[in-house]
Amino acid sequence: MMKARMTFVALMTLAVIVSSVAVGYAGGGAGSSVSTTLFDCYVIHNGDNSPYVLELTDRFGDHQHVRLGKARLLCTPTSAATVERGPALNGDFDPNVADHIKCYDIQGAQPRAPRAAITITDPFGNETVTLEQMTTVCAPAVTNPPFPQ
Repeated sequence: MMKARMTFVALMTLAVIVSSVAVGYAGGGAGSSVSTTLFDCYVIHNGDNSPYVLELTDRFGDHQHVRLGKARLLCTPTSAATVERGPALNGDFDPNVADHIKCYDIQGAQPRAPRAAITITDPFGNETVTLEQMTTVCAPAVTNPPFPQ
């Protein structure tokens, strides 16, 4: 499970880095628009088992023999996000330097995706799946201190 999460985070980080979606700075509180792209993550109902074993290198080290499992989540970029309730957004956050993804569990009712089958294409192949509920919302993030030290 941890290796699958690590692979997911690595792939999502790549998606943010190569994304051409324009992002801006955060601000305000309730009623404020979130001016960076978030990713809403849905559970994949019938994902395939992957035949791949990878060697991954990230800022936390080298990871050998990382066996991919079933496709678990599909994360889609948001086109809009508005704060309904909560304190002011982090006005110091610069999405242009984000090199990580931080994901939050959704509490309470989880939005559901349409039940229609969709085909997902990624570096490991194509598969047709159906989506279940949204389980996670992920945002670009920066860590401090930067690794390695």
